[in-house]
Amino acid sequence: MSNVPFTSRLGLIENLRKHLLKGKWAVMSGGPMIGKSTLAAHLAEGLSDDQHQAILISLKDADSDAGFWSLTFEALIREGMDWDAKNPYRKNPGSLSEFMSQIHHIAEKTAPQQRSKKIVLLIDGCERFLQQSQNLVPQIVNMAMELTTPAIHSICWIGGLNWDAWAEAHRAAFILPLRFYPLSVVPIREARKIILEHLGPDAVERVWNETGGHPYLMEQAFAKKTELKTDNLVKRMYAELSPEEEGLLEQINPKGDWMILDRLKDGEGHRPAKRLLDRLCMAGMVVRTLDHGTAVVRRASPLFIPKVSG
Repeated sequence: MSNVPFTSRLGLIENLRKHLLKGKWAVMSGGPMIGKSTLAAHLAEGLSDDQHQAILISLKDADSDAGFWSLTFEALIREGMDWDAKNPYRKNPGSLSEFMSQIHHIAEKTAPQQRSKKIVLLIDGCERFLQQSQNLVPQIVNMAMELTTPAIHSICWIGGLNWDAWAEAHRAAFILPLRFYPLSVVPIREARKIILEHLGPDAVERVWNETGGHPYLMEQAFAKKTELKTDNLVKRMYAELSPEEEGLLEQINPKGDWMILDRLKDGEGHRPAKRLLDRLCMAGMVVRTLDHGTAVVRRASPLFIPKVSG
């Protein structure tokens, strides 16, 4: 299950693939365990062709901006230039200037046919560098603009809700226009179909009501675990919500009952801005749909209620 993207997301992958192959930049974002890394891996597979080479950089093991340059350097000389290319220096670069110097040196030693493909760079886990983003993002942009061998064709920046908010507020730092691709839970019809295929008709209503289409909960259900452990996931979800977003969530029935969207109000008594509701969906906390033409909303799962210690 975790290795196959949900059907509803195949369209998103194809749309994003075409966008990146045109040389444009994108941000793919969503809440914890919503499927960002899984989709990034499938996206990378669909991007590589005779003219392009997709390189997926995961920042899970990097703890600094120096780690980013080291990871990116290794991936570029291995996948973007020559599988047998090795770094003649004693250590990998820890800064943009060192990176550019070393990559240029290796490029001069690499046959043109081995470095002719355009690089589509997928950076997964961008939220890890939020504290350094003000400096690191412009450096990555400079690298993409200046590097010619191999050439960076496009970049997809992948991260959580905090990263999404940072990128939205600092669009100018990227220089090139960004298109945002938000992820949310699996739509109702598709979720029900998947549950039916995996667990049979008797489980559809129960599992849907319990999981709300959240990929993590669905996978847990398919593994037939008797007790879904969600405490850590819930903590991570709430950690990325603003007080205003939590205020909206509190208005929605915790048991998972549907609520007419127009009854949901912000702190000033108005219908909440689309951006706020979108972020609750991206967090995996809320499901939206139409009921006979009326927009309705519900909590994705009654399991996504934080436990209060007594």
